[in-house]
Amino acid sequence: MEKTWVKDIKEGERVKALFAVSRKAVPTAKSGKSYLSVTLVDRTGELEARAFDRVEEIAALFEEKDLVEAEGVVGTFQGRPQLRIEGIAKADAAAAGADAADFVWIPPPEPKKPERPAADESSVPWAELLALVDAITDPHVKSLVKAFLEDDDVAARLRRAPAAKGVHHAYPGGLLEHTISCIKLSHRIADHYPQLDRDLLVAGAFFHDLGKIRELTYERTVEYGDEGRLVGHLVMAAQWIHDKARRTGVPRDLEQHVVHLVLAHHGKLEFGSPKVPVTLEALVTHFIDDLDSRMNSWVNLMGRDGGSRRWTDANNVYGHPIWRGPLPTAQVEKKGPPPELMTPVIYVPRDAATPSGEPRRGAAAKKPRPPRPARTEPRPAEPGAPAAEAAAASRPEPAASPDRPARPERPERVDRPDRGPRAPGGPGGPRGPGDRKPRYMGPRLPGDKGPAARADKPRSLTHNPFAALAARVEGSAEPPAEAAPGAPPEEPAAPSPAPAPATQATETGAAPAEAAPPPGGEGSAPN
Repeated sequence: MEKTWVKDIKEGERVKALFAVSRKAVPTAKSGKSYLSVTLVDRTGELEARAFDRVEEIAALFEEKDLVEAEGVVGTFQGRPQLRIEGIAKADAAAAGADAADFVWIPPPEPKKPERPAADESSVPWAELLALVDAITDPHVKSLVKAFLEDDDVAARLRRAPAAKGVHHAYPGGLLEHTISCIKLSHRIADHYPQLDRDLLVAGAFFHDLGKIRELTYERTVEYGDEGRLVGHLVMAAQWIHDKARRTGVPRDLEQHVVHLVLAHHGKLEFGSPKVPVTLEALVTHFIDDLDSRMNSWVNLMGRDGGSRRWTDANNVYGHPIWRGPLPTAQVEKKGPPPELMTPVIYVPRDAATPSGEPRRGAAAKKPRPPRPARTEPRPAEPGAPAAEAAAASRPEPAASPDRPARPERPERVDRPDRGPRAPGGPGGPRGPGDRKPRYMGPRLPGDKGPAARADKPRSLTHNPFAALAARVEGSAEPPAEAAPGAPPEEPAAPSPAPAPATQATETGAAPAEAAPPPGGEGSAPN
């Protein structure tokens, strides 16, 4: 039987061939079901194989490093061939007449990256950074940035430090490359939006990742140091800026703005920023950093997988595959529009209520009313009016309507005669209708002995409109009840006397209304 090599296997084919087992595992899928994962190899490459049925039975037939004969249909998973195992059995190389060297696969060496030139002051990236810093206009910003570049330790670390452990610019000199790219983007965006402060954008591009020169250790492999894990490059850079700013005489408000650019460049609190961007320059610094880092990271992911695959592997920091195939546009040199069309964009604050920015209807300031002319002629005083009234009449007042009749004078109030102290208990005598207290269930009217003396009458369950009339007729036929002992004799109805003034009650030393009346029924306070 002719040998089928891994490099010749294509999607949709049925394969039955000899392979060596380089890896064997029984992982559990997200659904909770176990499956068999096997990596089959020969001298031409690797082939992933899976079994989803009879997992334990098939896994017991062979072990790693064994030579097996596998059979199944080839499909694809994430752009790579994958064998769906239908049958597999351990094989003997001598019996099958196979050479053991045909089942040893040696991965090809990774392509070497071009060596970077020595990082010294004569190198192109470092000289480019110094030229970009010299273009800063503000003297305080320039002196602050140069204070770091003139520090030998900072300069030496910046030349060879990576920008990250593995996401973007993760190679020696990557931080310098990332910093220069962000400064160039700052100038391009400042050309497009003149409202932005160009010098602050350059400062944010220079300082935002500067703390990584001490956050990461990169002598042999890139790792986070103790200071990087405990403090972090944002806080470290903020502390350095504060120290250098005091020594170079940078104003306090400028220092605070530069520190804010560093602390807010991750954009969100959940991304590690202790502050969110609150200035235009901080917002743009965040987007510049995110744009340049993702461009470098995505290009590296797209170039990691060789061949003609159109998608990258989804096993990356972003959690999804990235398109790396050809684009459906003309692949020719493409130039931008002429410079006269690339004019800056200047945004002017407008009223959000109208698309044209015109003020809303009624939003304009109202014209003030002209003041009413003051009346200069004195108002004629009425005959016999006092001098104070005459003076008040002379004040200017709005003119009265001529049809309005004059108000007649009120007669003087005559004092009412003193009727003496009121009967105790209020109107009706003691325990009369005016001596009612909350929840009082005693007698209310003369002759009423309280609820205990009343006959219990059956209550009707339905409304009887004539019940009240019948009760009144029956009450008129009954003889008058005897007066309660101690009650004053009945008097003819008279209008209720007016309450006595508070001063009278105070002078007589009357007790409050809730107090019991003294013997003799006199001297009680008015209710």
